[in-house]
Amino acid sequence: MKKILISLSLPLLLSLGISASAALPKEGVYLDKDGSPVTEEQMVPPSLKSAKMLPQTQAVHDALFTLPHSVSTVLLLSINEDGAVTHEEVAESSSSIVLDQYAASSAESWSFRPARRGDKAVPFTVRIPVRFTSSMTAVPPQPLSQVMSDMTEKERTAAEEAGHPSLSVRISIDQNGKMDKAPEVIKEGTSLSDENFKILSRYIERSLRQWTFSPARNPDGENIAAETTLSLQM
Repeated sequence: MKKILISLSLPLLLSLGISASAALPKEGVYLDKDGSPVTEEQMVPPSLKSAKMLPQTQAVHDALFTLPHSVSTVLLLSINEDGAVTHEEVAESSSSIVLDQYAASSAESWSFRPARRGDKAVPFTVRIPVRFTSSMTAVPPQPLSQVMSDMTEKERTAAEEAGHPSLSVRISIDQNGKMDKAPEVIKEGTSLSDENFKILSRYIERSLRQWTFSPARNPDGENIAAETTLSLQM
């Protein structure tokens, strides 16, 4: 299953905008350990240490592929003095129950450097948007260069014996326009012998490793990972 890009307020990869609530008392003031008053400017919100997302289920995978546009789930998280999440809830829905639950369940194991008032760690509540990038392909990946490598004598012989067939190749291109795994040459519908198929498959992979691609784009115009199928004449 292909891993889909998810982010915490920006591409995951991870930075996070936190808005917080922790007001100073209406009466009196907080004192630092040396007895000096703690001002609002001395309030330090929590900072993220770890925000690993859970493995994606098939339901999450399917939800991302059917999103017409990228969306965000905004979580309300309670962070204790140890930086652990003690309560999580969905403050703003992504309009997908599956993605909302996935975000909330993932947040249960996140950890933070706790908020501080002066030198004292204190509980805090934060709002964190978890952005889900639509994986619906609006524009498929396209090769920018299509130069095939020179064939060896063995490869030329294999192509000639098969009558210079046209082979379909399934390729997976990441959001940076790079192949993220070996291309899959499809044998079905060809008359190639097993040996000649192996020879030409290796030739195709060697050639495609030198190609460049424009990545696929979703309906929002964002680069996404996607698969496409090419037809190559041997």
